[in-house]
Amino acid sequence: MFVPNLSILYYRLSSVVYSYIDLGTNPSSDVPISLLIIISIAFNSFIFFFLPSSITPLIKSYIVSTIHACVSVLAVCIFYLYSTVNLTQVNRILGGGIKGTNDEMITYSVCYSAGYFIYDIIIMLLFKSIRSSSALVHHVLLTAGTTSG
Repeated sequence: MFVPNLSILYYRLSSVVYSYIDLGTNPSSDVPISLLIIISIAFNSFIFFFLPSSITPLIKSYIVSTIHACVSVLAVCIFYLYSTVNLTQVNRILGGGIKGTNDEMITYSVCYSAGYFIYDIIIMLLFKSIRSSSALVHHVLLTAGTTSG
């Protein structure tokens, strides 16, 4: 009975896959990731708390969520407008992009989104009218995903 050596098979498959995928580079040290996330939390909180008090916290949350969605979509549109798209370069977005291209802009967008998700978790914990277990789990998972690198 023939039993293939799985480690050799894995090595051959991975070398074939990696020969077609450009892994890019990590974000440069010039990108202050933690600071950008903190600024995003402060920005979203500022919008929420400075909306008129006559608006319910749930509606305020929807307004901030809509602003976040618009900014995120705009950032992705600008990225695709000014950058070449090569779907084999998976780490161009996940790894912070290739230095000297517009790829690093996505790092800023991910930091803004991570800050928004952290802000929204805080708001859900502060206001029971906004809180739902599914939304809380959703935001915790998204925060873990966006900050894990």
